[in-house]
Amino acid sequence: MKMQTEDREIHLQREALARAESLSALVEQGMPAEANIRLEVTLIAPRQPGDGLRVGLRIGEKKWYVVKDIAQLLEAKRLNQPLSFQSKFIYEPSWMRFREEDLRILRVLEKMLSVGEMLNRMPTQADARLMPLSEPFAEELLETLQNVPMRVMTADGEVVSCPKMTESSLPLRVEIRMTPRGLHLMSAVPEGIVPLTKSCAYALYQQQAIIVPPEQRPLLRMMLSQEREGPIYFDFPLAATEQVVGEVIPYLKRRCAVEMSEELRKMLVRLPLQARVYLDREGKGIAARVAFLYGRTELNPFAPAREKIALEKGEKLLLRDAEGEHAVLEILANAGFRVTKENLRLMKPDDLFAFLAEGVHQLESVSEIFLSRDFRKMYIRRPTLRGGLKMERGSLLLNLNLDGEPTDEIMGILEALSRSRRYYRMKDGTFLNLSEMQGWQEAAENLYEAAKTDGADMERDALTLRGYRTGYLARLLEEAGVPVDISDEVRETEEELTGKRQPAPAPAPGLPLRDYQIRGYEWMYMLDRLHMGGILADDMGLGKTIQIIALLRATQSLERTSLIVAPTSLTYNWLSEINRFAPELSAVVVTGTAAQRESLWRHVTENSDVDVAITSYPLIRRDIGWIEDYAFRFAVLDEAQNIKNAGSIAASTVKRLRADTRLALTGTPMENGIGELWSIFDFVLPGYLQPYHVFLRRYQDGMNSEDLRTRIRPFLTRRLKQEVLEELPDKVETRLTANMTPEQRNVYQAAMERLRQRVRKVMTEKGFQGSRMEILSAITELREICCHPSLVLDGYTGSSGKEEMLLEILPGLIDGGRRVLIFSQFTSMLKILRPRLTERGIRHLYLDGDTPAGERLEMTRQFNEGDTPVFLISLRAGGSGLNLTGADVVIHYDPWWNPATEEQATDRAHRIGQTKKVDVLRLVMGDSIEEKVVELGERKKALFDRLITPGESGLAALTEQDVRELFS
Repeated sequence: MKMQTEDREIHLQREALARAESLSALVEQGMPAEANIRLEVTLIAPRQPGDGLRVGLRIGEKKWYVVKDIAQLLEAKRLNQPLSFQSKFIYEPSWMRFREEDLRILRVLEKMLSVGEMLNRMPTQADARLMPLSEPFAEELLETLQNVPMRVMTADGEVVSCPKMTESSLPLRVEIRMTPRGLHLMSAVPEGIVPLTKSCAYALYQQQAIIVPPEQRPLLRMMLSQEREGPIYFDFPLAATEQVVGEVIPYLKRRCAVEMSEELRKMLVRLPLQARVYLDREGKGIAARVAFLYGRTELNPFAPAREKIALEKGEKLLLRDAEGEHAVLEILANAGFRVTKENLRLMKPDDLFAFLAEGVHQLESVSEIFLSRDFRKMYIRRPTLRGGLKMERGSLLLNLNLDGEPTDEIMGILEALSRSRRYYRMKDGTFLNLSEMQGWQEAAENLYEAAKTDGADMERDALTLRGYRTGYLARLLEEAGVPVDISDEVRETEEELTGKRQPAPAPAPGLPLRDYQIRGYEWMYMLDRLHMGGILADDMGLGKTIQIIALLRATQSLERTSLIVAPTSLTYNWLSEINRFAPELSAVVVTGTAAQRESLWRHVTENSDVDVAITSYPLIRRDIGWIEDYAFRFAVLDEAQNIKNAGSIAASTVKRLRADTRLALTGTPMENGIGELWSIFDFVLPGYLQPYHVFLRRYQDGMNSEDLRTRIRPFLTRRLKQEVLEELPDKVETRLTANMTPEQRNVYQAAMERLRQRVRKVMTEKGFQGSRMEILSAITELREICCHPSLVLDGYTGSSGKEEMLLEILPGLIDGGRRVLIFSQFTSMLKILRPRLTERGIRHLYLDGDTPAGERLEMTRQFNEGDTPVFLISLRAGGSGLNLTGADVVIHYDPWWNPATEEQATDRAHRIGQTKKVDVLRLVMGDSIEEKVVELGERKKALFDRLITPGESGLAALTEQDVRELFS
């Protein structure tokens, strides 16, 4: 029960300390940068044994004022409230700032008071000016004061100034004399020494605060514990004389002055010390035997003392060399040796390496050293490493030579290098000194990570890695300048991955491929030949579908089916395009009831008459159990941003698919953050990038972007329309700023004030991460009000500034023969616009997520070929898969911070087949959250452009600061 109580008190103290430190840190926020107020500490020394240390304070700017109640000062600081000192000085914590050393002093006192309050142990003190310090806080305060000027009040009431503490030995003294019954030791604590703490780490002496040397503290504590009213006596019997002379006196001579009687001096003999240390290997560690030789006498400092009944008349006593023995033992102790029986043992690898590298040489300066044959084998080598890379059956083979010889300890050496260790210990016990091989670190880190991920055999003298690592690792090793021999086959593979070699047959005739599409087809063909996957991230509207069809035609397999997974709305578009451009390929959309789909999948996996199977993301989640054991020829994900969330069911489902080659198509491989890019790579090249948490830690928020670009460039191709389609007409983007109507402004301002308070409250209570849903809800409500207050306010009869702007510009566009797409994230907003357009006689079409796939294609044809001037489309439903080149104006009714999503929608019109200039209008509500959303989106786009480099080869999520800016 007592132990449980003590444990609980320790736990309470730790919690109280943590809360107190947090409280102090909060109070200090928002203070001015420069100190403009000072603090002076007065230490009141204990007057008698058992008393504790007390502290007093003075405060001021130019003149000192006594703090009459220390607790009151700390409370004023905590509450940020002024405190008056007489009538001449007022402490104003709102703008006065202490020096950093003064703040550290106050933190100690705050913690002591907080702990006392939380444990109901407030010290009783009649004089509020002086605060008694309990032992742990007295130690902490004195440590804080070591270099700070202070005042000290001695036991007799005299106050002296101490510029700073000094470490100084105290004048401790012991007298030793011989008596007929043995040795008599006498000592006394010198007058004027006043310990300030129970540990005796600090003391007052000659009106100075002293840091007592560590070796004197135990002796001073012992003297103080034995001292009564006079000197301290210790009597040792004759039988212990030899031990006292051999051990106790040397111990004392290192810590205090020792005075011996003349009779004792005549009995002592002094001989030179000859120290010897015998070192031997013992298992994985080192055994050491220490011998101190004085003439013919050999002493083991760790052996039991010899018993002696009485001292013979005239017998001499050996006075040992305390300093010399201590020098030997100190080196061994600092090296990590520990006593076992009569010898010493050293077992920890770090200690072993340090001792072999430095400790042995240090020991040689104070002792003779004798080394066993086994110990001599534990030497330290400065290795020479040389690697080799070659291809073997599609895999990358890495070997490592150590001093010209193959080694089967590659993994261990790489791990040690990658973690910047000073050494690696071989199986035979020798140590490799790695301190001069920093150039290997980055290469070793990547090689070790790749080998571990690829499941390489750790016991072999060569590591087998996946072939898709060839380009990155070969380039990394060459750039690092480490000695690695790279085979011609590896270089050829690297050239293929970097686009210098494209050994692909010409595309099948009849396909209307542009030059850049041919290069995309050749790139994917090369990846397939090397059994690697990739991401085709071409800009929207550049024909990723036809590039895949060209690949399927060139690699048509009569034995196995290829699989295409697409959004539901695009499955029949894929079927239509395959039938149009590759009629020789048999393709089927797997749809219908569960029974019908199961029958279709069974036919696909058991027969060889289906070249391409097409399914949707929702259906594959239900059907994966029927096909996960089948090895497809290709597995292609269209609009692969559908698996951007690595933890989603969609992502985990498609990653269960088996295929020779995995490909992903997406114009937005990264929308909100690099975790999305990782998830898509985890499908096309599982294991290529580091584990998710390691990847985020290394590359989050654009860190190490150049390294990541180098990694992903061979497996990600992105081309922009303006780079490859010179004939594509211009796209002119314009931002139109609307003003709120008076009634709309009233609704917005009231909502902003209400939601700002709610967001602050929930972030305080739950923290930022726990508040994301409430924050998103608040932002969405404000955005809806910017669109139209009736989206959130039932019965609202007023108008919207943005709606009025849209209805003002539409007639002019239509009269000018323009065809208009209007996108909004809010289908409810589009439904408000429909009757407004009808009232004005504006013919229009409407499409949202509930529109069936078949109707989508028909509506697309109707708009492109007919004369309906306006198409209302929800952003989510119309962001992909639609070819609306009949439009030449795109209006984004409400902005969002994901520019990639907006560009996807814009590219429904600005794509191959467009012959007219496309105007893109973004409607933004002025003086609102929408303007800040647009700014945030521009920052995200900058991060995307920095990482996903356009070319033949190839956004951070909301932060707490983003939220505070949005609601500022």
